[in-house]
Amino acid sequence: MADKHQRQALAGPATERLALIDTLRALALFGVVVMNLMGMVMLFKADQVLAAATPFDMGVGAIDLFFLMGKARSAFAFLFGVGFGMMLMRGRSGPEFARFHLWRMTLLLAIGVLHMAFLFWGDILILYALLGMALLLFRNASDALLLRLGLTLVILPPLVVGAVEAVMGAPVPNLAGLTAEQVFAQIESTAPVYAGGDYVAFVRANVAYYLSHVQIDTGYVAVYDLSVFGLFLIGFWTARRGVLRDVEAHRPLLRRIAWVALPGGLLLGGVYMSRMMGVPTEGAVGGLVTAAYVGLPLAALGYIAALSLWITRGGRWLTTLFAPMGRMALTGYLSASAIGSFVWYGWGLGLMTGSPLRTPIGMNLFGIAVFAGLCVFSALWLRHFRFGPAEWLWRSLAYRKLQPLRR
Repeated sequence: MADKHQRQALAGPATERLALIDTLRALALFGVVVMNLMGMVMLFKADQVLAAATPFDMGVGAIDLFFLMGKARSAFAFLFGVGFGMMLMRGRSGPEFARFHLWRMTLLLAIGVLHMAFLFWGDILILYALLGMALLLFRNASDALLLRLGLTLVILPPLVVGAVEAVMGAPVPNLAGLTAEQVFAQIESTAPVYAGGDYVAFVRANVAYYLSHVQIDTGYVAVYDLSVFGLFLIGFWTARRGVLRDVEAHRPLLRRIAWVALPGGLLLGGVYMSRMMGVPTEGAVGGLVTAAYVGLPLAALGYIAALSLWITRGGRWLTTLFAPMGRMALTGYLSASAIGSFVWYGWGLGLMTGSPLRTPIGMNLFGIAVFAGLCVFSALWLRHFRFGPAEWLWRSLAYRKLQPLRR
């Protein structure tokens, strides 16, 4: 069975297979970059930003929440699982691959810790590295187990937490024992650090927030982390079945996913995001809103399916624009954090405290400009080099040998 799947996965031109995955990765990164650059401000200045927002601003913010927030990073997690599956198929499943993968994830963990401490408190690489290590436990699992467990981890946790909140008539208590108002006050108290110019204090605040976020947002963190691992498993299953490597053969499956998961996921995601738009969600209604989190990963799977169908037929031009960025996704992710942190926080330009950019429209334009600049940089860089800077460093450390960089 494994040999059959491997032969299926290897069907079709390699450049087209990889270009599709790179393009999907870049498009997911677009959403991650835009939402991260906005989140750098909104965590601390949401009240001020919303108070000064025009109706047009609010409309742009609603579009972000409806189409991007939670969906882009879910797509990114899914594609991480696809990448693991592709590496496993190339490297087989013996002890050498296991050792290499654990070392590679250890390096990613170190990169994530540095990124979190010195650039952005909202790092995802630490979680990806830790859960990436756990993926090894499933490298010999059956296809059925990967898909069923993956879907269970995506769907069940938000429904369980939502049901508990509906019965309790209140949010699930966090490990810190704080109310929502106390959590907000604790976060707001760190805003002067991010507005100030003391970089050492900024680093300390990043680490303190990251270490405390499980305690102050326990229910959400549990749902999110389990969903990420579920998406890893579904991505692994997708790679093993060769779905993205032979889109034509799996077009009926992808159509069904797109028609069901995309509208259903967006609708449920819209219900979940109503809380962030200030819609009252008290009591049992709050539990229903929490349960609607399931729409975020479902919409992401719908996006992946719809984009795969489009790119492999009429949208091949997207690969020209975005595939280079997908090949340099780690460099792009780290670079966007560095740019955003420098622009917004007090150790750099300090524009978080007040500037024309500090509006939903301004933050969106900023995020789009950063991503577009990174796409141009990636295309130019890869004309002369084999890997992005961060990818080259990660690869060289992973193989314990400097890799050839220039073409």
